[in-house]
Amino acid sequence: MAEEKLTLVTKRKHTNTVFDYCLDNRISFTVNPKGISADEFCIDLTINGIKQAVALGMFAKEHKFEVLGFTETASPKTNTNVSKKQELKENPVVENHTSKVDQQPTSSVLQF
Repeated sequence: MAEEKLTLVTKRKHTNTVFDYCLDNRISFTVNPKGISADEFCIDLTINGIKQAVALGMFAKEHKFEVLGFTETASPKTNTNVSKKQELKENPVVENHTSKVDQQPTSSVLQF
């Protein structure tokens, strides 16, 4: 895997968490302020392998960081089968196959 660059958008209070993660996992990074806001920063990361990418994705999801820089081939794919199964669970089809003969009581004693 070639070097890939992506960006994490974080608040000032979360930058130390990202710095510690990058230093522990030997990921090179640069920090730039995000636009006009003095409280948000863009941290550009350079990923060298698939293991680093997976670990970083899990880290970003756990800490709810906004990740920028993924290409369309790396976007998550939705599974259409799961949504169909959920629709069936929400709207089950119930068919009534009883006939008029089955609905009549067999004994005249039980009729009220």
